[in-house]
Amino acid sequence: MIDVKKLYDTRFTTYERIRKVVLWQILCRDFLQKYVNKKDTVVDIGAGNCEFINNIKAHKKYAVDINKDIIKKANKDITVKIAPVKFLNSIFPKNSLDVIFMSNLLEHLDSKEDIFRLLNESFVVLKSGGRLLIMQPDISLVGSSYWDFFDHKVAITYASLTEVLLTIGFTIMDHRYPFLPYSTKVKYLPLWPPFLRIYLKLRLLHYLFGKQFFICAQKK
Repeated sequence: MIDVKKLYDTRFTTYERIRKVVLWQILCRDFLQKYVNKKDTVVDIGAGNCEFINNIKAHKKYAVDINKDIIKKANKDITVKIAPVKFLNSIFPKNSLDVIFMSNLLEHLDSKEDIFRLLNESFVVLKSGGRLLIMQPDISLVGSSYWDFFDHKVAITYASLTEVLLTIGFTIMDHRYPFLPYSTKVKYLPLWPPFLRIYLKLRLLHYLFGKQFFICAQKK
């Protein structure tokens, strides 16, 4: 099994980790918050360093990850679940969640079967009208650099993920394709905190620099 903690400690410098926190504060405030109501119950699947769940405003917040270090990362108002992300129905009851968020997660799962299972179980545990928010690199935009991260296992595109979401029963309510640059490790101007707010508003920049996509899918 890959030691995810050691891999990420190697991948990101201290400065890059600090910059990520600031970028996520802006991303949540200026973009993602419009998909999350303050009365919602929200779950961050594969929460990692909790950059999303720490910064989004909601009534009840959960962070799910297999890495026990998440306990040190999550704010006090967050309920932490140490568990594999593959089996949501063993963690949350049916029709209990308003929002599920996943960022740069699906490409780390072992297979497309695992991805289908996770998305299907997300559908089950969401309430009617609940939203699944996904940010994800697209291999058709990234190219061979998609495999520069050792723990990437499954190739995903916006088209393929949209297809499986529709198959499961979701409705695509909103999307950005392309959206953000590939990784916060890149030194593109848009991923410097002072410029991210401008980048989020100017779609032309997304077509110049975007290698990821964003989907808001709703359970009817």
